[in-house]
Amino acid sequence: MEDLTHLMTDEQRAALAAGVAAVERIETMIHQLEYLKSLQLAGLTRLASQIARAEGHADHGELVHRAVEAEVAVATRTGQAATAHRMGHADLLLDRYPAISDAFGAGRVSLRHSEVIVDAGQIVAAPRARAAYEAEVLPLALSMTARQLRPHARRLAEHFAERSIDERHRDARERRCVRVIDLDDGMAQLVATVGAAEAYAIKDRLARLAHRARSADGGAGAPAARTLAQAQADVLTDLLLAREPGTGDGPSAIAGRVQVTVPVLALAGAPSTPEAAPHLGPAELEGYGPIDAATARRLAGRATGWDRVLTHPVDGSVLAVDRYRPSEALRRSLGARDQHCRFPGCTRRLDHCDLDHTVPAARGGPTEPGNLAHLCRKHHTLKHFEFLAGCGWRPRQRSGGTIEWLSPTGRGYRDTPTSRVRFAPVAHC
Repeated sequence: MEDLTHLMTDEQRAALAAGVAAVERIETMIHQLEYLKSLQLAGLTRLASQIARAEGHADHGELVHRAVEAEVAVATRTGQAATAHRMGHADLLLDRYPAISDAFGAGRVSLRHSEVIVDAGQIVAAPRARAAYEAEVLPLALSMTARQLRPHARRLAEHFAERSIDERHRDARERRCVRVIDLDDGMAQLVATVGAAEAYAIKDRLARLAHRARSADGGAGAPAARTLAQAQADVLTDLLLAREPGTGDGPSAIAGRVQVTVPVLALAGAPSTPEAAPHLGPAELEGYGPIDAATARRLAGRATGWDRVLTHPVDGSVLAVDRYRPSEALRRSLGARDQHCRFPGCTRRLDHCDLDHTVPAARGGPTEPGNLAHLCRKHHTLKHFEFLAGCGWRPRQRSGGTIEWLSPTGRGYRDTPTSRVRFAPVAHC
């Protein structure tokens, strides 16, 4: 790299050096604070194990840990899966890697470095082998970025692993799956966890089909030339939606169920201009959020039925849902109200949720809107653990679908239906 110091004055050179040194000191302090946080999280993980043993809940140990993880997640406004991962990582780090922990506490390695080392070391079971792995990987962590360290840590761990990669691969294949990760602006990532050989073969075939599709671009009235990455995404979408590659640019093979939001005053003849109804926003995909108008129109054109959602003109709460072909009215109304799992901070989609009695039916809880709410299976189980074991998370439903949750430590959290926020009036200047 060209030496640019001759372009700086002495004062600028000194300011640059001082700035870099300050950033370095702050980075060290951040690592040390992350270490202190890890100490607390590891302590909470061990406390959960003690509670399970002391209270005679050994058979429900996982649920006790979930209850504690949920407490931390809600208090810190962090996703429960991320919190559980961080707590588990902290416990493993402090229990199994003393030298890495010391370097972390001194600010010499980052949280990310420690995660790379612990994750790679999961295949090293014997304490003596783990100590040898730690001794080999620590010098690398002190001289590399976490990204650079990852492949080296994996190679070292493989050397000390008790089970062969063939054995582990057979187990790993049992966890193959497909999932969707929401992005902004009407986009999402489709992630498939499959064998590495299959994944690279799929990518290679997509590349070849994409080259062919791009060669066909450029005819009369054709859109602007696509990049190779765009063409691969289009080919994948066409293939999975059973379309002939290159024949469509939108969700033409998707059949939608459409919900139309109607302020209750509009039914009485009130004006429907943006000024009079400022809370009428863009179309929304259930479980995701706003989508572009063109996609919404295509979905609406293929819909087999329409839901009409009546909302309160002041607070935006859902008053009722009907359908031109009525069916399961109560379930539809609660779906429009809840939008996703009603545990604080959880956004699990309705298709992964149970419609749960807040007060169990076995205890006399009625089957009515004020005693029903959607909970994902994880939080459904966690909520019922309170009724089984007498501890955990206790919900109480209030008017308008608001649920007040009491945590194991006695802290209260209020979960308001997403629809009341989504349909709430917005003041216009």
